[in-house]
Amino acid sequence: MKISVAIAAYRGEKYIGDQLVSIVNQTVVPDEVVICDDSPDDLTENEVRKFEKFLNIRYFRNSVQLGAAANFNKALSLCTGDVVFLADQDDVWYPYKVAWMMERFSAGAQAVFCDSDITDANGEKMGFTHFESRGYAGLRKYAPGVWKSQFSDSCRRFPAAGHDMALKNDLLKKLLPIPELANCHDNYLGVAAAAFDAWEIVPDSCGTFRRHGNNSSGAGTKLSFLGQLKTARASVKNNSFAWNAELFRSIIEKLPDLPRERIALLKERMEHSLARVQMGEKKSKKLRLIIQEIRNRNYFRFGRGWKNVIQDLFLR
Repeated sequence: MKISVAIAAYRGEKYIGDQLVSIVNQTVVPDEVVICDDSPDDLTENEVRKFEKFLNIRYFRNSVQLGAAANFNKALSLCTGDVVFLADQDDVWYPYKVAWMMERFSAGAQAVFCDSDITDANGEKMGFTHFESRGYAGLRKYAPGVWKSQFSDSCRRFPAAGHDMALKNDLLKKLLPIPELANCHDNYLGVAAAAFDAWEIVPDSCGTFRRHGNNSSGAGTKLSFLGQLKTARASVKNNSFAWNAELFRSIIEKLPDLPRERIALLKERMEHSLARVQMGEKKSKKLRLIIQEIRNRNYFRFGRGWKNVIQDLFLR
């Protein structure tokens, strides 16, 4: 099978060289690396060009800045491989990553994700993994293979980041384009592929996820109680519930031919987020809506249970 890597770059000159070195050093080297660059200058391109003698790099500089979602759509759509790996410009792959994940595709998988070690900006490990930061530490005990209950679990929270994913190109074409929502490519692809029961797991860390001040999302953070409180306040202030509702609406619109019960669960997930939006917009209805979402157990099916109840009661 031909292997592609897709990178959506933006001001990546500081770290993209480390990522490309780690791809060069794979025990199974990908057949092509497609890089779409949204940068306003030549700095990222200058770093990328250094690796053209080591990798089959297809580099595309955007004449107009596309934004994260459209840039990922472009990079993914330009990949010609049978399997497409997503890569971030600032992470590092361990040498066995491609080989281990391709074992699952050789066994018939349609989509595969792995775990990753979280590091600081200098590449120092912080003592926990991405699965652990997302509340999915138990997945590390899985044997490689199918992730059971993946659809219902994904409607609560998807465990993997985009850079930990690889998908068969045939499946990817069914899921594209990624919606025009900030920081959504991994959540969208994760839930949409889970709707087909497509995901298999490699439960090991196959690379590092570098956390620094310029990450496009807040994924990969492990928070203290005060950190969780700060994040809960920010979630209310930023109205992330509207973002979630739009994400699930996009998946429903993209995949209208899913089985009826799957569409129903996606709608329930969307409606839970819309109820939480209304709690902030219509204070007089807040308590009634909170009781409603407790009774129908949506806080527990789609969120963090009583933590979200407390968030809605006291932080709005």
